[in-house]
This record gives sequence, structure tokens and C-alpha cells, in this order.
Amino acid sequence: MNAVNHAVVFLSSLALLFAAARLLGALGSRVGLPLVIGETAAGVLLGPTVLGRVAPGAESWLFAPGLREGTAGAYGSMAVMLLLVLVGMEVDLSLLRSRGRTVLTTGLLGILLPAAGGVALGVLLPTADLVDPSRRVALALLLAVALGISALPVIAKTLRDLGLFKSDVGLTVMVAAMIDDVAVVLALLVATVTPTTGLHAVFVGLVAGLVLAGLTRVNARSRTAAERLVRLFFAPLFFASVGLRVDVVTAFDLPLCAVVFVLATVPKVVGCAVGARSAGLKWREATAVGFGMNARGAMGILLATLARETGLLSDRVFVALVVMALGTSLLSGPAMKWLLYRDPPEEDVVTLLRRGAFVSELHADNPADAINELARALGSLLVGKKRDARDAVLEREQVAPTGLGDEVAIPHAAVLGLEHPLLVLGRSPRGIDFSAPDGRPARLVFLLLIPPKAYEEEVRILASIARATLDVRGREELLAASGLEEVTRVLNRSAKRTRESMRPRA
Repeated sequence: MNAVNHAVVFLSSLALLFAAARLLGALGSRVGLPLVIGETAAGVLLGPTVLGRVAPGAESWLFAPGLREGTAGAYGSMAVMLLLVLVGMEVDLSLLRSRGRTVLTTGLLGILLPAAGGVALGVLLPTADLVDPSRRVALALLLAVALGISALPVIAKTLRDLGLFKSDVGLTVMVAAMIDDVAVVLALLVATVTPTTGLHAVFVGLVAGLVLAGLTRVNARSRTAAERLVRLFFAPLFFASVGLRVDVVTAFDLPLCAVVFVLATVPKVVGCAVGARSAGLKWREATAVGFGMNARGAMGILLATLARETGLLSDRVFVALVVMALGTSLLSGPAMKWLLYRDPPEEDVVTLLRRGAFVSELHADNPADAINELARALGSLLVGKKRDARDAVLEREQVAPTGLGDEVAIPHAAVLGLEHPLLVLGRSPRGIDFSAPDGRPARLVFLLLIPPKAYEEEVRILASIARATLDVRGREELLAASGLEEVTRVLNRSAKRTRESMRPRA
């Protein structure tokens, strides 16, 4: 094949793989699946597993050995680095400093227990599953890392989808996951694993993201723009290329996949739940934290791919790790939803608003003044606690801004001495910058005050608000409503529409 034909085939295979990854990723997202599942499925369809069986000539022409490495090589390496930079950017060191102590046990138990399972698996694997029996120790350490790590991007998206990203439970999950990833990077630095498998890319990418976020104080808008670039152009090709590397049907070993999945999931969930319970959460919320941190997603696939490329993993172990990464990501959201949202009453937000307050037009032009104005609107409900409430919310806002996106913000905090949750809604015609992920200023600002450690109430109320404001039509009606009674009617209608849209269709 001459150079021109080689280039034509390479670009054709690249375009086909990219289009299939984007299409299947989008289709998967429409039914609630993580993008990485659809993108990986594209490679399985176009690789030796499906196309190679149906039309082996076409598959070998499109993805001949040289072109296969070319497709997965340059773009794959770039995607790995950029994905890891994004993970590093998700690590907020201020959160680690402010909440690290309370979730340290959660993070460490979430690493140590599944990592121990990974070491045991590496030691007990039959020799037939080893590429090189002399490297069993390196394999055991790699499996410890793969089972101990968490996938920050998947976790962050799951929490956003559930309306929990700004809640205390959500922050506990994120900070504990950050501790996991930082600890894993440190472990890689001192192991035999890094030079043996080329996992130094993990360290370089994460550190680059940490430095970028720390030095430039990257705001949510910049982070979202960078994430879109990587996830639109680089990530689909990388994850699709995973399916090109191996015949999944031949390499799939159900008992091995089941063992890896159980060793990854049970110790992770149990360890994180025990740690979160020791930090003050009730068992239901603590177990939800465990399932939240159980997602391995892109990080698990990255580690498995890098290890296979250097000859450390057999195809059977590689497939088992990829299945584990995808399975734990699939399980995370539904498990958290089942534990935390057991038919929460939608009238929560309406009842609280009727008991609280409504400010038709906020005069503030910044979060601090808006919070102060909303706290004052609660009047006698906060006698003797206005300053404490304002200070608690402002401090919480410094830890993690509460802009949800779609012009909605929910500043909130626990207030000592408060016996019942309080809620006030304010509207801002000009909008107030609460550092939302989409960069849009908030025109609907809900101030929520809760009693200390009322995690279950906080989750239920935040979810109720998120559902009531998810509907575009509902947000527009809220901005146009003339008074509290009309606002509560709009909230009820909007929440009902959201519930109906989320019901499974026959």
C-alpha cells in the first residue's frame, strides 16, 4: 500500500470510528447510559468482535495492524493525557483542605479494601492468565490500582444528573474520590508498576491538571470548554479504539469478569460506607457514598489499556477490567438514586416556600449580597440566627459555589440551633454569578437552611428543587409568576412534567 492509499485508508477508518463512537455515545446518553459505554461499543462493533466476524476482509482493510496502532496511537495518547488533565482539574485542593479530615477515612478505606482484593487476585490468578509469570508482582500492583481508583469525571456527572453535586453528600463523594486519586498517584510513584507499564502518563496528566487549576484558578466556564473539547474530539476515538484491540467474544470469561466485578464493588462500597458513617452520615446516605465512589469509568479503562499495551495484561484480564469499569459506572447512578430518592414528596419545595419567603426581585448583584438579602427576607423565622445563617452560607459558598446551571443557584448550609429547614426563593432579572458549570448567571436563587447533619432532608429538598427547575418551560414561568401562590403552582406543574418525562416508556 503506497503512502497516498495508506493515508486515505487511515483517514477513512478514523472518520468511521469517530462517527460511530459519537453516534452510539449519543444514543446511549438518550437512555441514561454513560458516554463511555456507547463509545466503547463502537469499537466492539467495528473491530474483530463483530465486523471481523461478519466481514473480515473489510475489518482488516480498515483496521490493519499498522493502521490499528495508528488509530489508537497518536490520538489515543493525546486523549489519555487530556482526559487525565481534566481529572486533575476536577481536584479542588481547597475542598481537600476544608473537608479532607472528615472524609479521609472514607477515601482511605475506599482505596485499601478493593486494592487488597486486587493484590489477592493478582497473586491467585492462574499462570495461564499471565502474559509473563515473572511479572506477577507488577500485575498484582496494577490490579490493586485498577480496583482501588475512582473515576472523578463519571462521579461528577452522576452527581450532577441526580442534583447532588452541590449537596454535602455530593461533596463527601467528590472529596473522598479526590483523596483516592491523589493516593493512587502517590502509590504509582513508589511502585514497580509505573516504569513497567508506562503509567507515568497518569501522574503527568493529573499533575498538569492540578497545576493548571491551582495556578490559573480555572473557572467553571473554562473547565466546561476544555471538557467539551476533549470529550467531543479525543475521548470518543480513544474509547472506541479499546474495542479494536481485542476480540471480546473470545476473551470474555464470565467467571473471571464476575470475580473482578465483585472484588472491585463489594470492598469499595463497604469501605466507603463505613468511612462515611464514621464521618456522621446515616447508613443509607453512607451506602450511597459508597456506590457513588464505586464508578471506575474512564480511569479504569485507561489503566487497563496502558497496562495491556506494555504486555502486562492478557486479553482475558483486560476484558474483565474493562467490563468492571463499565459495570461499576452503570451501577453507580441507579444505586444512589434508589438509596436517596425513595419516592420523595414533590411538595417539599412548595411547603417550604409557603412557610419561608419569596422575593420577587433581588437588588443584589453578587452572591454575598444576594444571600444577605434572602436571609433578611426570612424575618422572624431567623430571629437571633440571621448572622449565623448568612455566615454559614457564605462559608459554604467559598468551599463550593452553588450555581447549578440553567440560571439556577441553590446556596445552602447547615445552621446551628435550627430545628426545621427553611427556604426562600429570590428572582434576579439581571442574573448573579454563582459560578455555574455552564457559566450562566442565576436568575432563580433558592436559599436553603437546614439543621446540622440533616443530610437526608438536604438531599430530598435539593432533589425536589432540581426536579422543579429542570423543565425549561417551568423556569420561564417562574420568572414570570406574579406572586407566591402562582410560583408554587408553577413548581408543582414543572415537577410533574419532569416526573412524567423520566418515566420509562413502553
